[in-house]
Amino acid sequence: MAKLLTAITYSEEAKVKISSYDVNESFDHTIWDSEDLEKLRKEIRDYYREEQKAICSYCRQVISIVYPTDAHIEHIAPKSLHPEYTFVEKNLCVVCSDCNQIKRNQETIKEIPDTIKNKYKKKYPNKSDDFYIVHPHFDDFDKHILIINGFYIDNDSRKGNFTIGACRLNRKLSISGWEPEVVEETVIIEDFTKFIEEKNVLKKGKILESIKRKLFF
Repeated sequence: MAKLLTAITYSEEAKVKISSYDVNESFDHTIWDSEDLEKLRKEIRDYYREEQKAICSYCRQVISIVYPTDAHIEHIAPKSLHPEYTFVEKNLCVVCSDCNQIKRNQETIKEIPDTIKNKYKKKYPNKSDDFYIVHPHFDDFDKHILIINGFYIDNDSRKGNFTIGACRLNRKLSISGWEPEVVEETVIIEDFTKFIEEKNVLKKGKILESIKRKLFF
C-alpha cells in the first residue's frame, strides 16, 4: 500500500499569519499569490515536496527539489470554489508544472471540476468517500490508477476516471499518440504456464496482472 500524505503542521509564525485572515466562503482566494503569503507558501511547498519525495500527487512524475517553478502548491478542493479551505492542511499538496497549469487554465475559464461530493460549509471533508478525485491524503493512488507505458488507466475506479480526466493525465496522447508494444507469443505462453503451475493465490494474481499488461497495453 502506498504511503498516504501526512498533513503539514504549521509553524507558529505561519499560524499567526493565517489567523490574520478571515477565511470564509467569501474569502478572496486570489490573495494566495500575494507577496504577503510568500513565506507561508515556501513553508508549505518545502514540506510537501519532501513528504511526497518530489513526486507529483496527480501524474506521479518527478518535480523539482530546488526550484519553486516546478513544484506548485495544489488546493485539492479548488480554492476558487472553496476559498474557506485555502489554508486547510489536508487540502494541500504539491504538483508539477503541467498539472498546475492545466488546473489554472480550467480556473481561468471557470471550468474547473469540483472535487468534493458533499458540500460542507465549515468543516473540511475528512474521508475518501467525500471526494471525486484521488485524494493524496486519503487514497492509495495505485488502487485507482494504473500507469502503463507512460499512459494512465483507471483501475476500474470512478475516482481514477475522474482524476485522469480532470488533470488530463493522458495529455501525452495529444502529441505522440498511442503506440502499443508488441509482445512475442513465446513470452505470453511462458507467463501462462507459470500462472497455471503456481499454487500461491497472491503470486498467481501478480502473474495475471503481468499478463494483462503485456496483452492489452
